[in-house]
Amino acid sequence: MTSFEATPGPAASGSRLLMGRQSMWAALDEALNNEVASATDDLRWLAVQTVASAPQRRALIGSLSIPPGSRVLDVGCGFGAATMELAGQGDVAAVGVDSDGDALEAARRISSSLARSPSSASLRTAFVSGDVYALPFPGGSFDFVFSRFVFQHLTDPLRAAGEVARVLASGGTACVVDVDDGLSISDPAPSEAFATLAGALRAAQAARGGDRFIGRRLAGLLDRSGLVPGPLIVLPQAAYHRPDPAGAERSLMLERLRFARSGILGGGHLTAGEFDRALADFAGEDQGPSCEIEAHLAVFASKPHDAPPGP
Repeated sequence: MTSFEATPGPAASGSRLLMGRQSMWAALDEALNNEVASATDDLRWLAVQTVASAPQRRALIGSLSIPPGSRVLDVGCGFGAATMELAGQGDVAAVGVDSDGDALEAARRISSSLARSPSSASLRTAFVSGDVYALPFPGGSFDFVFSRFVFQHLTDPLRAAGEVARVLASGGTACVVDVDDGLSISDPAPSEAFATLAGALRAAQAARGGDRFIGRRLAGLLDRSGLVPGPLIVLPQAAYHRPDPAGAERSLMLERLRFARSGILGGGHLTAGEFDRALADFAGEDQGPSCEIEAHLAVFASKPHDAPPGP
């Protein structure tokens, strides 16, 4: 059964739609895990992050009301997971755009794999190479534009916001999601080793023009681009961790730090010795119980009905 089949009544329709989504998600998870196992070093962290962030991503996408027949764009699609999940929301056509050719090839492999699954055979997706600063689509091409964890990496986020506004149709909606490290709380406070590594990670991203506090700026960027912001939604995550050096959260962070090592050393943010000692200390910490809270910002913005479609 696909998530698009007509059903007798609203209760049955909702139940079957959920079953269809869950089947599609299971097939997508299998394809993503295959990519994790075979990913090159450059793409491994992206693959791991895509798998690990699935529950939060799907909770947000599952809450969206996208009208049937909509044209949807996923900006900075990476492995295309969100693109396919957006297409699974209903009778919509979703396009993923990214500048990384290897990630796009992986997205197409995953899409082909899903097409062989009965739960996903009707998904309408396409993947296109393109620059976030010059999206390869005419103005007004899409009814809904989605972008998640992209703006924090951009040297000119206002220009990218302008492109989102340009390709959005009059009356359409954009949803931009990103981090804001000011919304992170931990008790007890992070160890000295972790604070050293996290500070170097943040400094390396800032040196490349990125911004780990971009969440608070998103609404203003979209407003300056001619869109009307609102609502802004805080997407909180909270977890209590018992001592477990081999736990999933610790393993994921270690994977991320190892991936970032070359950039941190290349930018002079830590020496090789400093990084390796801090990483070894963090990996071997006998942590007690901890409570960690963080949040992302999801900013929705609409394009006025009387706005020109754009060139």
